[in-house]
Amino acid sequence: MSQDKGLHVKYVVTKVDTGETVNNCFVLRPDKDPAALAALKAYAYMTTNSALAEDIFGWIVSIEKEVTVHEEN
Repeated sequence: MSQDKGLHVKYVVTKVDTGETVNNCFVLRPDKDPAALAALKAYAYMTTNSALAEDIFGWIVSIEKEVTVHEEN
C-alpha cells in the first residue's frame, strides 16, 4: 500500500513576529526532498529580490554539500 497522501496539512506555520497562524502556504523541505530543492532553485531564479535570491542560493549550496557528504559515506 502506498504511503503517498497527496496534499494535506502536515505543518502549522506561524508568523514569528505575531504568532499568528499562516493559512494557504506550502512547506518545502529541500534538505529531504529533491522536488523541493528543485522548486527552491526555481524560486531563487525567479524572485526579483536579489538579497533573498543570494541567501537561497547559499542555502542550496549548503544543502547540496550535505547531500554529497551523505552519499559518499
